[in-house]
Amino acid sequence: MISVEGLSFRFQGSPQYALRDVNLEISPGEFVVITGPSGCGKSTLALAIGGYLFRQYDGEATGRVRVADMDVRECPIYDVAEVVGLVQQNPEAQFCTLTVQDEVAFGLENRRLPRDEIQDRMAWALSIVGAEHLADRLLATLSGGERQKVAIAAMMAAKPQVLIFDEPTSNLDPTATAEVFQVIEHIQAKAGITVLVIEHKVDYLLPFKPRLVAMERGRIVYDGPVTQARYPGPLPAQQHLPATIGGEPVIRAEDLHVGYNATPVLQGVSLEIGPGEFVAVMGDNGSGKTTFLQSLLGLLKPTQGRVEVLGQDTHHISVSRLARQVGFVFQNPDHQLFAESVWQEATFAPRNFGALDKAAQARVEALLARCGLGDRQHDHPYRLSYGEKRRLNLISVLAYAPRLILLDELLIGQDIENATFLLELLREQVEQGDTVIMVNHHPEVTCRYASRLIFFNDGQTIVDAPTEEGFQQLAALGKEVYLPSTRRRP
Repeated sequence: MISVEGLSFRFQGSPQYALRDVNLEISPGEFVVITGPSGCGKSTLALAIGGYLFRQYDGEATGRVRVADMDVRECPIYDVAEVVGLVQQNPEAQFCTLTVQDEVAFGLENRRLPRDEIQDRMAWALSIVGAEHLADRLLATLSGGERQKVAIAAMMAAKPQVLIFDEPTSNLDPTATAEVFQVIEHIQAKAGITVLVIEHKVDYLLPFKPRLVAMERGRIVYDGPVTQARYPGPLPAQQHLPATIGGEPVIRAEDLHVGYNATPVLQGVSLEIGPGEFVAVMGDNGSGKTTFLQSLLGLLKPTQGRVEVLGQDTHHISVSRLARQVGFVFQNPDHQLFAESVWQEATFAPRNFGALDKAAQARVEALLARCGLGDRQHDHPYRLSYGEKRRLNLISVLAYAPRLILLDELLIGQDIENATFLLELLREQVEQGDTVIMVNHHPEVTCRYASRLIFFNDGQTIVDAPTEEGFQQLAALGKEVYLPSTRRRP
């Protein structure tokens, strides 16, 4: 079904090859997982198999890629798209319309399928990703995880022979992650579709016993069965942080209600968070986690109640003033890339605040070097991989040393090694007395790094406790998928 022979590719202007002498044979109906460190070439390989790499990106390519007896370097992209469906890592990158129904129907309408068939395929695709209730929604109103579901449904609706998923669960909560992987395995097993999944969460896929292809620095370094020994899974569950260092609350929320237009999201949230706390915010997609973070920076104002951040009522202080002491890493890395180079991006905030002195420059240089971006300072940020963009996002925040750091799914696109590195950077900030509030879907990360767990459900906090006690409460509530793997029932 898929044959890659001697494929090498170097993006224009880059001194390094993104792919180097890649050889890969995939038979019809195989279930293949491609994994490896952030920036190792996984997504580039997916773009090559789908034909997009040779149509939409300038660069130097050698080798051959064939799919279903088509040479994808020579065939028109619309012919390749009839066979290969690619669900991209960033769902917004593939949206073409404004509503959920229009998005799922878009490819089917372009194929001029009968109206009844379009309706049937839409309903089927939305149902298998559990998104039937989103059918009438505007895409702009969806959470990151909900957008990911719609992107998957839109591609599944076309029923191609090959489905490539580039980290399809990166924005999804543990419940949805397990469901999507089960759906993918079910489709592959029942329909005989060839499935390629690019994923860091290999531990979730172990039960399906797929073939594993591991990449490093543009090369394939392993091709064989998945083994627990080779990919041991998530971070070990051990905690080193103190619960708090004491002092006046950094955040004080009282009966906080927040919504979008007439749609309520947060309902009656009351809590205090002190300096030196590392708080993990968890919950299902659409439960209010991102809304909570945005309300802390004043991007969303309370419709009822109040929230104070660093002693300032967000109703009475501008976002620009608050942002001098509050750093925010958005869920989508592209939403906060402004500059023409990695260096300009990393120094954007301190330069904007008039604080780019020699000490700040030295701090940025050190952070770039530690994050593996020291030799990429002159590159455009959009030349970076998804995971590398996340690292740059964090550097651009740490550059001006804010007292409060808000992180919305920082670990999206990060392998275990890079995730650990970023979390250790944050641990250093907490040990200096800064406060970190991080939305994440990784129980092991919460267990090891967070001093406190806040769990949202339908816009309300149903758990707010020290981490260990918080997990006990989640277990009592039946939220087993949110427990570290060592605490789940076999």
